[in-house]
Amino acid sequence: MTGVSTRADARRVVLRTARTVVTTWLDGDAESLVDLHSDAETMRFVRNGRPESRSEVEELVRGYLLQQSVRTWAKWRLTDLDGRLIGRAGFGGEDDLRGISYLIARPLWGQGLATEVSAALVEWHLSNAPHAQLRALVALGNDASVRVLEKVGFQKAGTEDYAGTLCWKYTYPTGN
Repeated sequence: MTGVSTRADARRVVLRTARTVVTTWLDGDAESLVDLHSDAETMRFVRNGRPESRSEVEELVRGYLLQQSVRTWAKWRLTDLDGRLIGRAGFGGEDDLRGISYLIARPLWGQGLATEVSAALVEWHLSNAPHAQLRALVALGNDASVRVLEKVGFQKAGTEDYAGTLCWKYTYPTGN
């Protein structure tokens, strides 16, 4: 279910799952994301494969804010039902080729949250952008993310180099 807000400074709910809420970002949200992005194990297969500094996270959130202001999709803020940040989830890429993306706080790994959120993101994508191809890139060795993608219906489509990291390429069969 999608929430609606007429105020630019109000957080909007993009979707809900049984245990999570995906919302838009607000100015100042970088602070809550720093802990997640500064954890070496959490970041092992993400972005640069290393912990990120406060300034890098602030720049990342500025990018998310810009994306959500100019298009209907982005990599959004992921919280538990009490509103505590537990990760981020959404889409990167372009209008015709979108990449699903998620990052869950390490203490919550192994609880099925990535699968739950990924399934909801696929549904959101199919309802809001059925014309766009949906794919995912997963660094070789990130077997947990491979399992998540396969559980929600993605199919392996080879490998691809992404910014110097060899990745498995997955696509979602949309019938287009």
